[in-house]
Amino acid sequence: MMEWRRLTDSEIVDLATRLQSFNWSWRLADVPILVDAFDWRVQTTRPDWVLLDDGFGMASGHVHGRNGAVEGIELRVTEYATDDPHGREQVPDTTVQLIRVGNSVRLHLAANDYLRDRDRAVELEAEGLL
Repeated sequence: MMEWRRLTDSEIVDLATRLQSFNWSWRLADVPILVDAFDWRVQTTRPDWVLLDDGFGMASGHVHGRNGAVEGIELRVTEYATDDPHGREQVPDTTVQLIRVGNSVRLHLAANDYLRDRDRAVELEAEGLL
């Protein structure tokens, strides 16, 4: 059985630190400079976004912006797992999620037991049993 590929916690921290400290223009036209520095690949470029392969496959990275200015960078740090109870069992016992809410970012940590219970509740509701 193949192991689910992901960055380790320390690799994620290193990546975030490198991204935060990387000195570049934050202009969409300069995304290739960022891509070269991090050894990623550009897949598609549009006026307000760029799709990347950050090492986890097609569209694993996304740089988005407006009027030529970069507003955000999103990167996948794992391979895909199926979005069901079996797939989530491949990931660690907790799931960390950063969520943008209005003009702030919220860190959400959910236990996989909670996610399994939620999945079961959704199934029961779909069957009309809740």
